[in-house]
Amino acid sequence: MKNFLLFCSTFALSAQVWAAPYTYSPYNCEFQITFPEKPFIEKKCEKNAANCVEVASYTKAVGVDASTRFRVTCNPVAAGEVTKYTTEIIEETLNQLVKSNNLIPYNSQSSDKNGYKSASTISLSERDGKPLIYNGQIWLGQTSMFTVEAEMIGHQNDEIQKTFASILKSAYPKNLKPAEEAPKQ
Repeated sequence: MKNFLLFCSTFALSAQVWAAPYTYSPYNCEFQITFPEKPFIEKKCEKNAANCVEVASYTKAVGVDASTRFRVTCNPVAAGEVTKYTTEIIEETLNQLVKSNNLIPYNSQSSDKNGYKSASTISLSERDGKPLIYNGQIWLGQTSMFTVEAEMIGHQNDEIQKTFASILKSAYPKNLKPAEEAPKQ
């Protein structure tokens, strides 16, 4: 039995190496984001089940001291509704989302370029006595609204920081490729 448990734990520790990156890009969504592996995807519906939203959640923890969590949604937006969303309204919507998580928005910014409107904000706080960095983003295209909520919790951990940054950099409109980073010298 001891050998079996040892074998299982070895397999569990190496399983992450086999995980393939997963690009979350729902069929009716103009945006995408790539995770190190497939996130948990569920459908959440209101009481009448007429309005359902798909939610992608991803969590990575390193020990008990550091973790990162993502929650991503993409909702259809009617063509006539898109013009009602100014960058100011998107930024205020994002700030309200942050406040609903009992956080204070800091350094909120919005833009309107390449046919897409977006807003982002950062919040610094503490959860369970551990430092918390929160990044919220809302992207608006012609037919969809993409929301990204990202948290990095705990003490400094290079692996968690790299995962957090990598996932955030991978969020962008499907028809635009992100700018390539210049090589470090």
